[in-house]
Amino acid sequence: MSVSTRIVLFAAAAMGVICVLSSALSFSARRGMQIREQVVASQEQLEILSRLDDGVWPFLNALSRAQQEGQDTTLVLQEHQAQVRAEQARLEESLQREALANGKEEARGRDVRAESARALESLVRWMDLTEARARHEPERASLAPEVEWGLYQSYEETVGQFIDSLRRAEHEELLERRKRWNVVAGRAELGATWIAGTCLVIMGVMTLSILVPLRRSLRKLRVTAERIGRGDFEVALPAMGRDELGLLARAMDRMAGKLRETLQEKQRLIKAEAEVSEREARRYSAMLEETVRARTTELQGTNARLEESLRQLQSAQEQLLFADRLATVGRLAAGVGHEINNPLSYILSNLRFIRKELEQDAEAPTPERQEVLEAAAAAHEGAERVRLIVQELRMMSRPDDVALGRVELGSVVRGAVKIASRELRDRAQVVENCEGVPAIWGNGPRLSQVVLNLLINSAYAISPGKPQDNEVRVTARSSGSGTVVLEVRDTGCGIPKDNLERIFEPFFTTKPIGEGTGLGLSVCHNIITAMGGTIQVESEVGRGTAFRITLPEAAAYEVAAVREHAS
Repeated sequence: MSVSTRIVLFAAAAMGVICVLSSALSFSARRGMQIREQVVASQEQLEILSRLDDGVWPFLNALSRAQQEGQDTTLVLQEHQAQVRAEQARLEESLQREALANGKEEARGRDVRAESARALESLVRWMDLTEARARHEPERASLAPEVEWGLYQSYEETVGQFIDSLRRAEHEELLERRKRWNVVAGRAELGATWIAGTCLVIMGVMTLSILVPLRRSLRKLRVTAERIGRGDFEVALPAMGRDELGLLARAMDRMAGKLRETLQEKQRLIKAEAEVSEREARRYSAMLEETVRARTTELQGTNARLEESLRQLQSAQEQLLFADRLATVGRLAAGVGHEINNPLSYILSNLRFIRKELEQDAEAPTPERQEVLEAAAAAHEGAERVRLIVQELRMMSRPDDVALGRVELGSVVRGAVKIASRELRDRAQVVENCEGVPAIWGNGPRLSQVVLNLLINSAYAISPGKPQDNEVRVTARSSGSGTVVLEVRDTGCGIPKDNLERIFEPFFTTKPIGEGTGLGLSVCHNIITAMGGTIQVESEVGRGTAFRITLPEAAAYEVAAVREHAS
């Protein structure tokens, strides 16, 4: 039997099992729904009979209240009889649903319907009699308790016992139907379990009857295919029948034979070509190795020279760009300083004269004169600030115009710290450690100006009020290579990374308008460069800033000068 036939038989058996199981479950479900409808109908009928029985006392109370208030008792009668008719309609509807669900028990349904109708007619007649009795009672007076009790006793004797018998019969029928429902559900569960188990056994046997032979044949085919893949073309499959797997096995045998013949032919050709290629390969390999070796050496030398040239070009380009900017700013500064300095001198001289004359006046100062004195002082202070800016511009335009010599770095730092102590007092503690370092080659006043500028910048970077929490540290040390490193480090707010590249540019400042010119650090850079040194900055926002100045030692500079003069 072929594999496809087995699969078709397996599918047919599976469909048959599914149909049997579906039919059994469908029958059980229909039977359960029928019994459920009967149970629901019985419950509704019980509730209707209970409401009718419970409505007797409200009816008597309503008659008594209407009699007491002088109202028409006929309206009360009509209202409660309408309720009884409504309950009768619901009872009829429930009985019809029960009859449809009962099927063969339709005769019993007709009996229950007739008995229920008689009971409701008896109730209506009792209500008519009760209302007539209530009308004969005195007006504007409620029914006496003995009258109400007598009316209720007549209800119990004529109608109540009849309704109670119906309720008991319906309750017994409800219990019986619930028992049948449980029996049907149990049988359905047992039948479904038995059918499902039988189906699983049948399907398992059929599955094994297909899979076991199929797996055995597929294992043989896989082993054979792996051997052919490893190059073993001498393999042969045993006879496997006339199904699809047998056809596949014979096709693999033929494929292995063809591959074996093709491989033998190719081996003969490859062997002949290999002998020729080997000789040529040896010759070309030797030539290629020599050529590669020579070209590799040449390329390494060329790459090294190109990398060095590229680094020099980049450095020179950066220096040229910066020098060009400085030269442009220098020319601008020289022109501006020359044009402003002479009229500024006149302004300062005249302001000093005006202030001196006003202060020497013997009379008591009036408010107007005091205001003039304050205006003159403010004008003098502004003009003095302009003079300092012009001085910085002129200094930046001529950074090389300084006299160089031996400078004791410790004394320069102490003097700058003393001058800046007023700004730093309320902001940070100053730590100075510049003792024991060699003298440097430079200009003392200019270097003091640089250190003072850096200290003032550190003070502005620290908020006042907590000097015990902040620190400005000035240290100096010998680098061991003929230079001295001076570092000014603070714990201020730091400089953003985007501003670090522009911090030494002229007129670049982060201070508000009127509080900075942007020339301080640019002038410092020019002064240090003119003295043959370098200045670098490191900063982190929220952690602080460090300026690092490198200057030549005086001894090393003097030795180099002596050697140059001797040569």
